[in-house]
Amino acid sequence: MNKYLIISFLLFIPALLGAQELPKDVLRNLQVYNVVYDHMARNGSADSMPLGNGDVTVNAWVEESRDLMLYIGKQDSWSEAGRLLKVGRVRLRLAPNPFTEDTRFSQTLNLADGCIDIAAKSAVGNVTVKVWVDANAPVIRLDVKADRKMSLFVSNDGMRERKVFMDRKVFERGDTFRGLAGAPFEVSEDADIVLEDPSAVVWAHHNGRSFYEEVLSRQHAGSLVGLYEDPYLGRTFGAAISGKGLVKADDRTMRSALPGKTFSVEVAVLTEKAPVDTWKADVLALLGRKADYKAHVGWWHSFWNRSWIFISGDPEAENLTRGWLLQRFMMACQGRGAWPVKFNGGSLTFDYGSYDADYRRWGPGFWHQNQRLLYWPLLASGDDDLLRPWFDYYMRLLPFQRDVTRLQFGHDGAYFPETMNPFGLYIQDDWGWDNPGQASDTRWIRYHWSGGLEMLAMMIDAYHYSQDEAFARDYVIPFATEVLRFFACHWPRINHTIRFIPANSIEQYWDCLNPTDYIAGIMYDIAQLRGIPGVPAGLQAEWDALEAALPPLPVRDGKILPAEEYGKGRNAENPELYAVFPFRLFGKGSELAIRTYKSRVFHESNACWSQDNIQAALLGLTDDAARFCVKKAHTLEPYGVSFPGFWKAGGDWIPDFDNGGSLAMGLQYMLLSPDGEVKPACPGNWKVYFKLRARGGKTVVHKD
Repeated sequence: MNKYLIISFLLFIPALLGAQELPKDVLRNLQVYNVVYDHMARNGSADSMPLGNGDVTVNAWVEESRDLMLYIGKQDSWSEAGRLLKVGRVRLRLAPNPFTEDTRFSQTLNLADGCIDIAAKSAVGNVTVKVWVDANAPVIRLDVKADRKMSLFVSNDGMRERKVFMDRKVFERGDTFRGLAGAPFEVSEDADIVLEDPSAVVWAHHNGRSFYEEVLSRQHAGSLVGLYEDPYLGRTFGAAISGKGLVKADDRTMRSALPGKTFSVEVAVLTEKAPVDTWKADVLALLGRKADYKAHVGWWHSFWNRSWIFISGDPEAENLTRGWLLQRFMMACQGRGAWPVKFNGGSLTFDYGSYDADYRRWGPGFWHQNQRLLYWPLLASGDDDLLRPWFDYYMRLLPFQRDVTRLQFGHDGAYFPETMNPFGLYIQDDWGWDNPGQASDTRWIRYHWSGGLEMLAMMIDAYHYSQDEAFARDYVIPFATEVLRFFACHWPRINHTIRFIPANSIEQYWDCLNPTDYIAGIMYDIAQLRGIPGVPAGLQAEWDALEAALPPLPVRDGKILPAEEYGKGRNAENPELYAVFPFRLFGKGSELAIRTYKSRVFHESNACWSQDNIQAALLGLTDDAARFCVKKAHTLEPYGVSFPGFWKAGGDWIPDFDNGGSLAMGLQYMLLSPDGEVKPACPGNWKVYFKLRARGGKTVVHKD
């Protein structure tokens, strides 16, 4: 067996551990929020439902009067052009067709059990289909039952049948920053490959080339080629379809050998850095294994038993409950893979308007300002397994970014750009194709480097929530060492005080002096690191010296400023409130922070990444926190999209997961402060039942 296949299995080991029985009242409450469609899809995949096992995902829909369709996604299906592509599209057809205009139809997302149940009652017979993505294996399963004999056909519907050239239209349809926009060389993706096999339908996409070395060279890191793995070159991803009683109809279709009343279809999905022949043998080895639906349901029940939120009292409270549950569900569907969930659609993108399911605005890069909001809520919900790929991504990059820092700036530490390729460095059109300097061409993010400080704050909080000393040793301390060392080394000092210039105050202000996000981040991180076990004395002394060299937090006229000196605002953000969140220097009862909040420039912003609801909750401003969370829960596409958790594209793409993450974070802080205060910013008319985690390893269950 290939070593990469072994690794993929390891991702699912936690699914078998720690199962706990879900309380019956929680199960009943969850069932209230199951999503039910009473009609077939009128807008194709835009009317789909999401499902997944933490790595493999599906968008499932039934075409009007036609077939059951699945888009397959995966967290590591990166193309040679650096895009995260769909693995494929699968079509299931029954004959005679039970999905007609006269069919009594229902499609139900069962949250508690992690499955979709489809029922069709028609003149040709009654049919049910259970769709589930095995929580303990990279296999999609379709269990079909009918009350009359039918024939079944399941096929690879084909997505990329010819080479795709990434021209300006592909890269810049409606936006910029497409990763490889303006490349002075051909950017393209090869067609998928349909493979021959007597017992299964098999297809794959193989990356025979990569732009990785080109990007390293252009960002003055060419000497690192060969020292770190190219994540694209040699990557193969795809799927294989088979099932008991199915035979090969052609290279794209399996069919039932005989008409029958029950069918079990399986679709194995795999990514490897391997030749196509090796990949094919490994994906076929995943087929034919015994399905264990009970173990699958056990994982989902254990997941829901970690945390829950149910609120009643008015329709908006119930709508917030739905929003929180669906956001957490979708993170569980795609959050246990080898890479973080992408903010701009994750692996649950679909055909939207004139764009196909492989498209996403803002492209393939990871944008920290947006990515972080998917992950902050997972601390209180106790979803450490979903957090780990996010932390692992930054830890994988740490030695690379340390070497890049040395090459670009000639000093110690590691910095992390706001926009990054999956392998690190800036996405190339942010850096610039002919940039001879040491700073990004894009002024929006040229010195927007506080993402490393915020990632460190998340890691520190992850320790304080979990009390996992191994995590502190292997993640927090090494990451803190390099990130804080960068901030200690990079800027000049005057009279022993660091002068942070040039600098960004996030994307809002360019070329600042002493921005608040830098200073608040370092202050918060160093203070919180004092509670971390196992910090060497020499390292603690280094951090203490950095703290002593900081300029004061910029404050004037009784308010925190975005920076000591700053000019024209460029975005719709309030960086001065980074001292409230993500860097919790000030909280409930702080007059300084409340005055700053009330005098902020941007009010009631409903941008996907807006933090108004989160900061209001931390400051104990109940009305604002509730109002802004409610606005986020209503940020849905009103035309042609059915699922009530597919957040509107807004500033990103659909589903806009940082909108859902911000909603979840604000709501959790309304119900439980990080230090364990119950309902610190909760409306009086809400009736609340929740289970959440606080710092110190405490689990809080509260029921009004």
